[in-house]
Amino acid sequence: MPQSSILVIEDHAATREALVRMLRAQDYSADGVATSLECLKLLDEGAEFDLLIIDLVMPSLSGFLLGRMARQRRPGQHLLYISGYRDALSEAELDLAGAPVLAKPMRMSEFIEHVRRALEP
Repeated sequence: MPQSSILVIEDHAATREALVRMLRAQDYSADGVATSLECLKLLDEGAEFDLLIIDLVMPSLSGFLLGRMARQRRPGQHLLYISGYRDALSEAELDLAGAPVLAKPMRMSEFIEHVRRALEP
């Protein structure tokens, strides 16, 4: 089975690096970028990822907006949102997300389980 390719979009460097390390430890092909704009540039250049893991609160574009823009470029793109502010989101916002929203901080086992589920067809 080929490795799943995952991009982590997280502005906090230590968090981004930790998530990428966790994914690589589980044999995923993972990389990270610090901004929504970097992610969009990669997608526009033809990069393909099986899953985008997107922090909701970032400079320039919100995570939800990035997710919508990614799906405009690649319909059906698998997404997993992460947020230190998940509890502040309303049920309506969570419903509109169109993908799971995982609260930070999280245990590695919980994170990897959400990644596995997000990659399911």
